[in-house]
Amino acid sequence: MKIKKISLILAVISCGILVILSLLNTPHSLATQPARISRIIDGDTLEVTMSQCRIPWEGNSQLCRLQLACIDGPDYGDSPFFEAAKSRLETLIPRNTIVLVNDTGKSSHQRIIAEVFKDNNSINLQLVKEGKASLFCKHLNNTCPNSKSDYLNAQNSARQAGLGIWNSQQYWQKNQICY
Repeated sequence: MKIKKISLILAVISCGILVILSLLNTPHSLATQPARISRIIDGDTLEVTMSQCRIPWEGNSQLCRLQLACIDGPDYGDSPFFEAAKSRLETLIPRNTIVLVNDTGKSSHQRIIAEVFKDNNSINLQLVKEGKASLFCKHLNNTCPNSKSDYLNAQNSARQAGLGIWNSQQYWQKNQICY
């Protein structure tokens, strides 16, 4: 009987040690954390500083490059849409603004895919509402399932109103329609 108790105690201790070791080897969890805006790169890419950047940018452990989740903004050279999207993002979240970053994944370009919030409002969703960005269908289903309908409604409204990239006089060729 004594041997069974000792065996049981050793088994429990072993399991506890395994759980602790697995937790220590787990990378930073995907989470929401505060960050300070460092620089706007374009209409869907920005740099922030935060205390726990799981993918440090340029060797700086607190500098992160973010790709805004669920949306696709015009790239450099997509005039005039690129300038309008970048300018609007700079207005919404100027340098040194404190935001909340909801880390949802990693892009193929070593950027964190994230939804960014200022005053409890999604900056990503705001850009879609204003026609400064379209939806990125691949991300919409994978990284934004809880707000998918909000994004779809925002894009449909911007399209119907002909805002920004949806302007019929000068349409952005890379627009994506998601369902």
